[in-house]
Amino acid sequence: MATSSTEHFRGKYIFITGATGFLGLALVVKLLFEADCQQLTLLVRGGEDHLFSQYRDALSPAQYQFIFESKKIKIVAGDLTLPRLGLSKDTIAELQCSTQVIVHSASSINLRKSLPEVAISIVDPSLALAQIALECPHLERLVYISTAYANTHLHMLHSGTETFVSEQIHPLRSSGGDSTAFEIEDLHAAGTTPEYRFHNFPFPYAYAKHLTERALLSLFAQRRKSDKLLIVRPSIIGPALRDPYPYYEIRGSAPATSWLAAVVTSPSVRINFCSRFTDPARQSNIDEVPVDVVVNRILMHLSHHSSGVVHAVAGQRGRRSFENMWAKAMTERRIPWRPSIGWRNVDWSDEGLHPIAKAFKIVGTSFLFEDVRVYDVWKKMSDADKVAFPLFLESPEQSGDVCRRREDVRRQVERFFRKKKWPGFVVGFLMHNLIHAKV
Repeated sequence: MATSSTEHFRGKYIFITGATGFLGLALVVKLLFEADCQQLTLLVRGGEDHLFSQYRDALSPAQYQFIFESKKIKIVAGDLTLPRLGLSKDTIAELQCSTQVIVHSASSINLRKSLPEVAISIVDPSLALAQIALECPHLERLVYISTAYANTHLHMLHSGTETFVSEQIHPLRSSGGDSTAFEIEDLHAAGTTPEYRFHNFPFPYAYAKHLTERALLSLFAQRRKSDKLLIVRPSIIGPALRDPYPYYEIRGSAPATSWLAAVVTSPSVRINFCSRFTDPARQSNIDEVPVDVVVNRILMHLSHHSSGVVHAVAGQRGRRSFENMWAKAMTERRIPWRPSIGWRNVDWSDEGLHPIAKAFKIVGTSFLFEDVRVYDVWKKMSDADKVAFPLFLESPEQSGDVCRRREDVRRQVERFFRKKKWPGFVVGFLMHNLIHAKV
């Protein structure tokens, strides 16, 4: 259905990375079903066989068939970790000649990767793509998908309960100036940087995203094209509200679902988390935003010519407290005992924390992400746009229905046990008894 905002995309040539991922797939579906683009060029490691295999597993038969038969998709086999993204000079020249919008949604989401590893998968590919983008004569926007949690180090810089993160860059050096070139040199030469060692990021991933944001802004500023860069910071991306279908998610890509699976199946009698709050269960919050809300914000910011840094978050009215999430997890738990919760005022890398707390370090914190710029866009949208592209959560309950995630929890738990090479009959017994069989 064409709306005033989707008219912006009519006839556009759009290049997308990460099209087989959780966010990228949802973006491709929305563009194909709602906007009349001229062509979507998708960079896919493994080519069209991998892409269509992913889409067949993730989408309904009707949606898959529509995309499979679409003449608007062009699939380019490449690899972001290779020089020139694994593309030939001719392919790059062809892309540069026609591309108007680039959405870089590909990214490793493995929080256990070391800093040198995330440099290879996050920092370097993003800068390589930016160099290609800056040579596109018709470029309107490069959209870089970062994360609102790129600024998690701010939690450790003050003693309050709420950590406010604005829609701007939070520098790491107090001396001022652009340090990104030196940081990247240090990172390649030593595998770390003074900034990373000084600031207490929970994961290398967060620092890599922070560094990439600053490096891209610096690069575009040097070329006097700052207005052509849009950095979108989603919070924790969760299952869809509506598109491609309610509670769509790709296994392992929704962190809150992974946390739920871990809590539901943990045999521990006590789980120690870290927090400095006096009442952590009530004071700590998780900001989880539905994947289709992120997609809608990307598209509406593009159609209204936004640039710079914008957040795509649930916000204050859509966040969920730890207390709420824990209570819902316990309703799904079938192990006959419930673990007690311990809170320790220690660093989030402390060895005394439970493995679940080490894997989900931001549990026990509370971030309030500025969410102002989206309201400027919302005011300009037509009534039809607001129906087709909802940008907000009305309440945490809109995306907090644990029962609707049950099948994804089941799949994650089963995958975990099989990876541990447990016998099939044991896995089957656990699947039947740990979680409701009926979905």
